[in-house]
Order: sequence, then C-alpha cells, then structure tokens
Amino acid sequence: MNNITVIGNVGRDPELRYANSGTAVLKFSVADTIGKDENKKTTWHDITVFGEMAENVGSALGKGQRVIVMGRLQKSKYTGRDGVEKEKAEIVADDVALSLRWASNMTNIPSPTSPEELPEDPF
Repeated sequence: MNNITVIGNVGRDPELRYANSGTAVLKFSVADTIGKDENKKTTWHDITVFGEMAENVGSALGKGQRVIVMGRLQKSKYTGRDGVEKEKAEIVADDVALSLRWASNMTNIPSPTSPEELPEDPF
C-alpha cells in the first residue's frame, strides 16, 4: 500500500483553484521539522486535495497552522524551464486535520454545548 502521514506546519496559505471539469483543487505545503538547534532539519511536502474536501480544507487552513495530512505519495515528471527533465513528489491527501497537540491557546474552537442548552426533543 502507498500510505503516508505527515504532521507539520502549513508553509503558505492554501491556493484553491478549479479544473476545467469544475473539480476543486487545493494546493499547499507542509514543513516537517525534526531535531533541535544545529541538528534541526526541515523537509517540505507539497500537498494536493481534490473535490469537496479541497473547498472545506481551503476555508479552514492558513499559514502556520499545525496539521496532520494522510494520503498517498505520487511522483510525476516534468520538463523545467531550463529544458531539463525533473521529478516531483507530492502527497495527494485523503484526509487533512488540525493537530491539537499544542492547542491550549486556541480561542476560536467552539466549546461543547451543555445538555441544558440543547433544544427540546420534539418527539
């Protein structure tokens, strides 16, 4: 199976576009950093999301947010501006979620509704 999971920070605001067929296509990057100080290493991952999920993710994500991306690795070849054939790897996302590992300061997350605040069951 070709499954990959990446946890990191969104490197730039996601770009939402639409294919000629009308399908939503969202692209963004995720920085995955390990190590500290002089041993610190960052790997950048290009992420692509399609369809309704692309629209949902595009309206929810912004630069700097910590995310978990699950999907499959896809490689493609293209010819660069210099005429040299190059290879690119990207993750085609099956699922994207916010990581709440360091979310103690998040104030825009709605709190759960208490049972007293729920509307009465009409049945």
